[in-house]
Amino acid sequence: MELLAPAGTMENFMAALESGADAIYLGGKGFNARAHAANFDMQELGEAVRLAHILGVSVYVTVNILIGDTELADLEYYLQELESVGVDAIIVQDLAVAQIARRVAPNLHLHGSTQMTATTLDAVRFYESLGFTRVVLARELSLKEIEHICANCKAEIEVFVHGALCVCYSGQCLMSSFIGGRSGNRGACAQPCRLPYELLNSKGVSLLPKHEAYLLSPKDLNYSEHMAHLVKAGVTSFKVEGRMKKVSYVRQVIGTYREILDKATINDEQQQALATGFNRGFSTAYLDDSVGRHMMTVVAPNHQGKPIGKAYVKKGNVYLELDEPIVLGSLVKILQTNGSITYYTIDKDWLCINPLLYKSKPKEGLASGPMYLASTPKEAKSRGLQEFSRKYNITMYLMIGTDGAKQYTELTAMLDSGLSVTVQHEYIPVLANKVPTSLEKVAEQLGRLGNTLFQLSYVEIPNGEYMWPASVLNALRRDAVEALEVMLIESHVKSWHTLQVYNTNGSYPFAAKTALDYRDLPIVSVVVDEVEGVQTAIAGGAKKIIFGGDRLQRLPYESSVYKTVATLCNDAGVYCTFTTPRVIKDDEVEVYKKTLQYIVNANPTSIAIHVPQALLWLQELGYTGAIEANTGLNIFNTPTVKFWENLGMSSIAPSQELTLQQISALSKHAQAPLEAMVHGYTEMMISEYCVIASFVGTGSKVTCSMPCVKENYFLRDRKGEMFSLRTDPYCRMHIMNSHEMDMRAYVPDLVKKGVSILRIDGRQMDLDRLKHIITEYVGILNGTIQPPSKQVYDEPITRGHYFRGIL
Repeated sequence: MELLAPAGTMENFMAALESGADAIYLGGKGFNARAHAANFDMQELGEAVRLAHILGVSVYVTVNILIGDTELADLEYYLQELESVGVDAIIVQDLAVAQIARRVAPNLHLHGSTQMTATTLDAVRFYESLGFTRVVLARELSLKEIEHICANCKAEIEVFVHGALCVCYSGQCLMSSFIGGRSGNRGACAQPCRLPYELLNSKGVSLLPKHEAYLLSPKDLNYSEHMAHLVKAGVTSFKVEGRMKKVSYVRQVIGTYREILDKATINDEQQQALATGFNRGFSTAYLDDSVGRHMMTVVAPNHQGKPIGKAYVKKGNVYLELDEPIVLGSLVKILQTNGSITYYTIDKDWLCINPLLYKSKPKEGLASGPMYLASTPKEAKSRGLQEFSRKYNITMYLMIGTDGAKQYTELTAMLDSGLSVTVQHEYIPVLANKVPTSLEKVAEQLGRLGNTLFQLSYVEIPNGEYMWPASVLNALRRDAVEALEVMLIESHVKSWHTLQVYNTNGSYPFAAKTALDYRDLPIVSVVVDEVEGVQTAIAGGAKKIIFGGDRLQRLPYESSVYKTVATLCNDAGVYCTFTTPRVIKDDEVEVYKKTLQYIVNANPTSIAIHVPQALLWLQELGYTGAIEANTGLNIFNTPTVKFWENLGMSSIAPSQELTLQQISALSKHAQAPLEAMVHGYTEMMISEYCVIASFVGTGSKVTCSMPCVKENYFLRDRKGEMFSLRTDPYCRMHIMNSHEMDMRAYVPDLVKKGVSILRIDGRQMDLDRLKHIITEYVGILNGTIQPPSKQVYDEPITRGHYFRGIL
């Protein structure tokens, strides 16, 4: 049972240690998903690991971004450095990182990042088979789902219990990168979810008041009241988000969770302590399985603060009526009924009528409403180990040692645990001529432990009036401390290495049994989610149909649809590929397997997978046909391409964040054909939360009246861009790009650079227009139609990331 703390700086790291963390996760100077944190250079990291291991605390380094081919050599060196300084584990998103670490730094344990979108027991089992000892579950899971996974897997399970929350499933968000080139998958998310949006219906009418604008900004997680349930469920590690937070946040939150875990209970004081730290309000909606409007910071996306009273206006003055006293210099926030927010700094301009009532005519203007404590005056920074409180008590015994007739000085240092070391000095004890060295003087010299993780609790010296030089005592103390540190570090490392590592032989029983031999490449493929779309795509000349998966309509398919689609494709002589959704939650698996059985029974040409655990499901259902790797797998580099090819994938659809140049480099090493989206509206986000259910329906997904089946809805941002909202049969929300991708002008370049299958996403297109678009691409491929000009068209389009890389 581990309390896992964040650290973005060395100061935060020390605060986490002192506050009782069992493990700390942090980022190095590269390859991590908090690129804008201060992070640790290798020298700082080595010292951090040393201090942590002395205290029996583990250190995990985040290597949780997608890695480009040009970075692989630097990555190898970096992983070797991490292993050399004693890092316990790395937190990984990209399977290439896992593969390389296994080869060049085998002592690093592998922890699967939440960016891997692990939502099911079988996802955990898949990562177990790759040698992962721990998996961080997706934050969208309910307590029931977490219980089921913990009870049936071998790997340790880590769960986020506190801190900021993404509205999109982590690892599946393209919104930041497609809007501004800053990718969450590369550690540079610009947080578009924290920006204001209008909710529009199909007539363009704005449905909400202007102050209700932060429709995609979730409140923060706070599972403090559910810790006992999570412990009982079998969760190994309780993770607090916050590598970008201040040291005061780390100290307050980690210290509070330490108390909650140790005492197995929570009280009002602890709840208030958590409310004092940075937060946007708190939610347990995912754990409770109660997703809806209440989990969003609709009015304000920033720090809410601790509720401490109310403000009201009387005779031109603002009165602050407090529930508890505050210190001078505190910043309070007033949330007004019209949605606006006013901040007041409580300084000398405020009249203190009594400790719970202040009065002023503030220059910020008059404001009334609920009041929150946003911040208090900055506290003094910690000054290293001198004032560090989490230290070992140490008992020291100064003794006279003998070796035959020869004498020497000996010091035994013992911890409360019984762990002890004995060190020697060649100094021969002699009786003092005048003043012997007192017990107090010996204790003073041996007790100079301020810059260590030890504090002296007891000293014993030999009987007799001996003289003990300060230099001898100092040398013995230093040697004893060093020996204890070495012993403690070795003990930690030994216990860590006893953790079981699962299958590492590189043999995976879930590999595809059959390979699809694509002929007459390049070809056009089309993604559709209706039978009419299949017919239109075939009529337009598409040679491959991709059907199912994330149907952008709330109502589910009839089970017979898969046989119908397969028959249409077979009769037309085109490839028929059914695809899985990008997200399946644990409590949906058994129902989805029935759908997958219908798919298998339809005998398609192939099945494309967005989630790796689908390999296990297909094996369980006895499927022996071809399997293809879809975009949800976030394939970003050559080693990952090779990994999936070794599992028998018949085609690879790499990450949509790759440039054309990067795709070209992949194609030179890939055996399977590469498939890339060239036309249509890209899915920017997929979310368990739904704006439509929350603000047009009943406010909750549980009792939603499904307004999404009656009308289309859109989000409009500050620049007037319109993002279509879609829902799927699992009641998940999909946010589509505001601009349509159009790569017709670059078809020859795409083919030349190694794209063998040009994918059109036709799920939102008018059927006549879809046929026209397909016909254009087919004609350009066949040479019967000239590509259009590469200049920007009159209508807004996007080239995706083909010519614009991500940070």
